[in-house]
Amino acid sequence: MKKILKFTSLFAAMAISCQLHAATVTGVVKDDKGNPVEGAVVTVEGNNVRATTDENGRYRLENLVDGHVHMHVSSVDHIHEDRELDEVTGTQTVDFVLAASSIENIIVTANYFESSVLESVTPVSVLAGEELRKRQAPTLGETLKTTPGINSSYFGPVASSPIIRGNDGPRVKITQNSLDVSDASRVGADHNVGTDAGTATQIEVLRGPATLQYGSGAIGGVVNVVDNRIPNAVPEGIEGEAELRHETASDEKFAKVDLNAGAGNWAFHLDAFNRETNNIEIPGFAELEPDEGEEAGTLESSNINATSVTGGLSYVGERGYIGFSVQQLDNLYGIPGAGHHEEEEEGEEEEESISLDVDNTRYQLAGELLRPFEGVNNIKLAAGYTDYEHVELEGDEIGTLFANETSEIRLSADHESIAGWHGTVGLHYSTVDFEALGEEAFTPASDTDMFAVFVVEEKRIGDVTIQLGGRIERNELSADPFDVPLAHEEEEEEGEEEEELSTVIFPDLDYTSVSLSAGFNWEYTDGYSLAVNLSRSERAPTQQELFSAGEHVSTQTFDLGAFFVTNDEGGIELSGATIDEEVANNIDVTWRKFSGDWGFTFTAFYNQVDDYLFQADTGFFFEEEGHHEEEGAEVEEEEEEELPIQNFRQEDADLYGFEAEVHYQINDIFNFKAFGDFIRAEVDSGDLPRIPPLRIGGELAFEYQGWNGDVGIIWYDDQDRIAEFETETDGYTLIEAGVNYTFSTQNTDWIFFARGTNLTDEEARNHTSFLVDQAPLPGRGFTLGVRAQF
Repeated sequence: MKKILKFTSLFAAMAISCQLHAATVTGVVKDDKGNPVEGAVVTVEGNNVRATTDENGRYRLENLVDGHVHMHVSSVDHIHEDRELDEVTGTQTVDFVLAASSIENIIVTANYFESSVLESVTPVSVLAGEELRKRQAPTLGETLKTTPGINSSYFGPVASSPIIRGNDGPRVKITQNSLDVSDASRVGADHNVGTDAGTATQIEVLRGPATLQYGSGAIGGVVNVVDNRIPNAVPEGIEGEAELRHETASDEKFAKVDLNAGAGNWAFHLDAFNRETNNIEIPGFAELEPDEGEEAGTLESSNINATSVTGGLSYVGERGYIGFSVQQLDNLYGIPGAGHHEEEEEGEEEEESISLDVDNTRYQLAGELLRPFEGVNNIKLAAGYTDYEHVELEGDEIGTLFANETSEIRLSADHESIAGWHGTVGLHYSTVDFEALGEEAFTPASDTDMFAVFVVEEKRIGDVTIQLGGRIERNELSADPFDVPLAHEEEEEEGEEEEELSTVIFPDLDYTSVSLSAGFNWEYTDGYSLAVNLSRSERAPTQQELFSAGEHVSTQTFDLGAFFVTNDEGGIELSGATIDEEVANNIDVTWRKFSGDWGFTFTAFYNQVDDYLFQADTGFFFEEEGHHEEEGAEVEEEEEEELPIQNFRQEDADLYGFEAEVHYQINDIFNFKAFGDFIRAEVDSGDLPRIPPLRIGGELAFEYQGWNGDVGIIWYDDQDRIAEFETETDGYTLIEAGVNYTFSTQNTDWIFFARGTNLTDEEARNHTSFLVDQAPLPGRGFTLGVRAQF
């Protein structure tokens, strides 16, 4: 951390030093019919200036650095355009003509080239604006679950992570402004992601492993949550938004405020939210096979109480900016289906609930230094330190404490054009100290250090954009000794085994991963493009996949890492196997139509993975036979609990499928869109567990004189392609509808909104959930709210 702070101080001094005398560029942006384009954003690589076109399509850029200039123009309703000028001095006029797009075309910040959705070689989706607010949910997985190719791990309404093409856990990197969120959500499905969609400006999903700047482990993809916590420009006056909403199925009460302000060269940011929910209403019993006496209609222990406050400060100069932010997130939420039975004095049993109490403090630095020397457009810095911990509460008593301290820094430099190639070279370093403390800790304390170098290059040749990338990454893992109930043969009774705690000493491990990607995007005719991306990625296993060996209270499982195996009697033994890196070979083919009244995006993918690590149900149960007091004390008997043993294994895997989305602008008022996705995932021994079924959805929307609304339907197929000991799930159909009304008063836009979800109150069970047999999706619910934007 000290090294990060010293480097940042030097970076800041360079960023705010010396002012530059520069050129001016003006012009007009029109569409292909000659109409002016209002609201288009004009930027220049290597310059900290931008302009937005007025109602006449005019823009003006001042204080540009003299010399070579690479300009970009973007608009959500048009195709992105760029232009390179060899020499710019004084005042120069540059006009642009943008072709209209039938697909919303948003700039992707998670891509180093900041290309638009339609230009991306890698399949990408962006949720922003009113669509993001419409989909906003208490968890990130539920917010993104209707995006093609994305599903939710749904650990009840309290915790969920995005599943990309059947991949979850450490194969899906979740970042906040391109830095790892550094929580415990990659360790267990019951741990919620340490970032919230409530204050995000957009959420970007990059599918597939060609996301080299984030780490070789992200072979499933990257989810980047973008917000304004570190401003890179000084706003004029005060701007932001505030919101109040209430939802009936969970009795959710949500309030937030998001403010940005500036003075001179200083920019300020503040956001805060509070969310409180009760146990959600469900259209039946929680258990798939309910016990006698179980009450229907409510999912117990599914309440949330979360509060977050974030503040940020930046200095913005002509040569760049440097900024700092602090976030404090507190989140207390229940764990559905994870209660313990406690004996009362009268001899009756009462279930004691399990909950998680999260305390997450996050510090983040970001900066950009423009034109530091000849040949380099900019140097970008991103650094963060996260102090995350949560305790698993059994009633009011502390059970297990999980702590995760992470330091991360990424430094990159964008070079000027070399024979038409634009690119980025970067360094990436992180260190993670993880520990679990308590009688029911299921994984030892561990340290993980990572260092990587990466390069991404891009070149445009006519209508073809070519992209190449590579990354070399070194991971070093070490773990403390850990007590594990290994099986031992007893000599007195031949063939019998008993389990005794044995201290296991783990070896230090190191992995060197090499990942490569190559692809192109070809606009083979006006309004149509074809993108192909090939990649080879290597992923080092995580500490949880390797070292776990204990009862995981929240998931009601006994977790075993790949260092262990169960024998024929279900006893736990050391596996003795070498745990190799995963090696994924992937191809994505994306076909797009983006002009005219209708458009589509269709992506087919195939991913072949050697030594795929996955958590499989062994069919055995671990019996917790009660605990014993110290020697000489009275023995206290407890009811035995049987926990299914889940073991991480390595087998070769094949994952393949498709994602499709169609948009049609019926007329000036109505538009229609439909989507579908499908995935098959197989290992040598059969189907992988928790793979989402085929689904197809559609939505009819309208916009007229301040009113807009939609009616949507999604059909989920049965899932009968299941792993051993897994439960089949029935298909279901979910219907929702919503309406908004917007009007303006002075400098404020007021949006009143209402939405109904699961309108038919259908019982639905998410096949990708660890709690598929215990936690159905929420029943019918209605949301009412108001949002002010100023």
